[in-house]
Amino acid sequence: MRGTLLLAVLSVKGSYADDIEFPLVGPDDIPNTLQWWISDASVWRILTFAIDRDIHTYRIGDVEDMLGFAIANNQKHYGDVIAAQHTLEFADCRDASEVEAVFAAVGLEPRLEVAETFAFWKPEDASYETKSAPK
Repeated sequence: MRGTLLLAVLSVKGSYADDIEFPLVGPDDIPNTLQWWISDASVWRILTFAIDRDIHTYRIGDVEDMLGFAIANNQKHYGDVIAAQHTLEFADCRDASEVEAVFAAVGLEPRLEVAETFAFWKPEDASYETKSAPK
């Protein structure tokens, strides 16, 4: 599956369900993330919440410059807590050697979870699933 992952690693950890957020204090803290999976078939905005391993996914409609839109949206809504941001290109995100090389290039572990219509990076080797519903 071909696509682009815009991955923003945040400087906070939180829980949507408990409405809490804390700054990261050490190298072992797991961050929240804000991600965009952009492919020819669909575009998804993905939020992960570190405390309870919650994930929120949103399918996004067509925008002319989706990557530019996503970068601007990240900066507007999360600019003060973005610790790092990476644009990762995949010819085939199901190819383990490609995934490993792409993430190695930015110094991250290759923990890419591939769903049917999108892929996202897990900040830890754990299961993320939807546990709360956005308001």
